[in-house]
Amino acid sequence: MTNKEKFLALVSLEEINTVGRAKARIANRELTKVSQKIALHILNRLTTLGWKQKDLAEKMAVTPQQVSKWVKGNENFTIDTLIKLSRVLGVSLFEIPSFESSNVEVKEVSKVKRNTKKPSKVID
Repeated sequence: MTNKEKFLALVSLEEINTVGRAKARIANRELTKVSQKIALHILNRLTTLGWKQKDLAEKMAVTPQQVSKWVKGNENFTIDTLIKLSRVLGVSLFEIPSFESSNVEVKEVSKVKRNTKKPSKVID
């Protein structure tokens, strides 16, 4: 067997999508940053409370492996999970700006007249 044949036997025939994976990482960069910030908040709070990841897992009714994913900063958190974490840890992990603090203009919605007539009888 020649070196070329050996090399070709080792190389996968699947098409490599390196560029596609790189583009996906760039697109997810902001999500990753936010997840890592949340992970740091979780770790800081665990330290403050003197808890281990196992303690948090018990209080959240999840596996220790799930908590490990959270603190690695690679988790795509659901709102439900963030709310539960906030309650258990006693801190806010995210903030939703109010209309007053944002630049969104809230306009008064006029009342819509509803049809007050009774439906007419349908005769079969």
